[in-house]
Amino acid sequence: MQAAQMIEESVENELDLTDAYITLVVHAGIAATDVICCYRLGEYSSGESHNQAIELVKKVDTKLAADLSNLLQVKTLAGYGNDPATLDNRRRAKRSAQHLMEQARQIRAGR
Repeated sequence: MQAAQMIEESVENELDLTDAYITLVVHAGIAATDVICCYRLGEYSSGESHNQAIELVKKVDTKLAADLSNLLQVKTLAGYGNDPATLDNRRRAKRSAQHLMEQARQIRAGR
């Protein structure tokens, strides 16, 4: 997430490096999801299927599963789409990743 924040702070145009920014935010959110699942369920999703990962997180919390789903949808756009991601995609990804990271931080802080 720190690398994404560095990009966010360094670009003059919000659309510059949007795909790279989103990719970094998505990876931060996925890592946070792994922390949450390991702590709450004793496992994390290591399969190829995004749906499998979403279903696992859903066992913890449906809102967290929605956040992961948002991230994975935007990941596909940013990583594989022909057109660059939009500012709305970027904002959605950031909100979802921040929510997941906050939940992981609470676990880390012992809450």
